[in-house]
Amino acid sequence: MLISLLILLLLSNALTLRRDKSILFSRIVIVALISTSFLAWNNLYIKSLEKGIAIYGGLFNVTTFTQTFNIFIFLVSAVILTLTAFYPRKVSIKEYSSLYDLLFLKFSYNKNTISNKIGEQFRIIEYALIIVFILCGSVFLISTADLVSIFLSIELQSYGLYILSTLYRDSELSTGSGLTYFLLGGLSSCFILLGSALLYANSGTTSLDNIYVITSMSEVNSLPYLTNWYEPYYLHLSLIIMSVGFLFKVSAAPFHFWSPDVYDGIPTIVTTYVAIIAKISIFAFFLELVYSYYFRPYR
Repeated sequence: MLISLLILLLLSNALTLRRDKSILFSRIVIVALISTSFLAWNNLYIKSLEKGIAIYGGLFNVTTFTQTFNIFIFLVSAVILTLTAFYPRKVSIKEYSSLYDLLFLKFSYNKNTISNKIGEQFRIIEYALIIVFILCGSVFLISTADLVSIFLSIELQSYGLYILSTLYRDSELSTGSGLTYFLLGGLSSCFILLGSALLYANSGTTSLDNIYVITSMSEVNSLPYLTNWYEPYYLHLSLIIMSVGFLFKVSAAPFHFWSPDVYDGIPTIVTTYVAIIAKISIFAFFLELVYSYYFRPYR
């Protein structure tokens, strides 16, 4: 449903000529996200989701845990989109400030420089489209079960955040913050890619389930030939390098030095999304890793 919404928004964005359609697009995305939340809610009652269902050749795992976080991300995104789905109605004339007038009358705005600057986010038609791109990356990252899908999902999410940070094209401060975010995000992606390459070189597989099994077997002292080949600290060093990249992404200490400069320059409506969704998906991925490694039984 998210991919269908993405294709429809791309076509609508290419065909429309009116810039005020961004409000309509935001409302459409809100309705679609609520509908997608109901679909994910229905999936929670599937009994086979308790152990997980592998899809697309094991690249992704669908479990009750992933569906729960998907519902949370969809609802949070729908709430954030309400900031751009409705025009702010400000009434400074006492005669027109009654409850009836607020609900049933149409108000005209003063076309001065201040009001045009405040309403700039309502004329950016790509806002809802970029958010759907980020949501696709977040959903894939939460459900990922392979090193390849990890990198593709985190980059799909990050590219949308880079574009979203430079949403105000005419603002020098916004452009500078977006460029800083892009450069440091590229640096963190290099750490993630390096850790993934070392994991693949040391284990010979990209599947996280196989890496869990190899890590568990390498710690068994009764298998000398296996422990000589798969040393635990090889895999642990690779995971540490990957963790550095993810900590950069979530601006966790001691890799948080870039976040004040970036958040200060990007628009307020974008700061809300960058500071919430990007972190939720990565922390949910970490929780899934810990749960899979320590609590999921292997047969």
